[in-house]
Amino acid sequence: MATPSREASTTISGGANYEPDEITLASCCCAYSVCILLGLFLSVVIVHPYRSKDACYLELFANSVSFSFSNANASTADWRIGLVAKSPATECKTSLHPIKSRLLRGHEVISEVSPPFDGFEELVTSDRTDEPVTTVHFNKVVTPGVIGGVVWDYRVEIVAGLKAESARGFLTVFCGDIPVKFTADPAGNMVGSLLGSMRRCDYLLLDI
Repeated sequence: MATPSREASTTISGGANYEPDEITLASCCCAYSVCILLGLFLSVVIVHPYRSKDACYLELFANSVSFSFSNANASTADWRIGLVAKSPATECKTSLHPIKSRLLRGHEVISEVSPPFDGFEELVTSDRTDEPVTTVHFNKVVTPGVIGGVVWDYRVEIVAGLKAESARGFLTVFCGDIPVKFTADPAGNMVGSLLGSMRRCDYLLLDI
């Protein structure tokens, strides 16, 4: 009895004439571009929210200095120095509370204050440069000067508590070479103000 014979198959995945697709330069470039775009997308969607929330890089400036005497014959004045914060990160909110502050002329300390802690000030958005993060007050400071004169070497040192949306710590702030101009108000009393633009401050940060 004859047994039907089976012919061996000569096709593999589509036939004997199958050939794999040729890898071209264009296909490599296309795949590379897709990988780059996917990486950029993930960095924006996933990484950026964490950086904008947690990495709040600050630049501090002394943007206002003023003082006034109680009368024309007074030798002491009340000083007010305002600091502003700027940050490349949008919606970076911070608050400072001065713990100890010193006002110096050259290397001589002419006033030192340690205000009581009554809580942090309201969080301030640091991309709004007109909003001060804190103002330091020095009262009854001996302030010699003449109307029309300028003193170039005032300095401020501040130790402050820092509160951000996702972190807390302590800042030691150094604002040096602050020029102060002496002028007269309408009543003839001598007053002082910051000469020129705001001055950059250096700081050291201690995280807690």
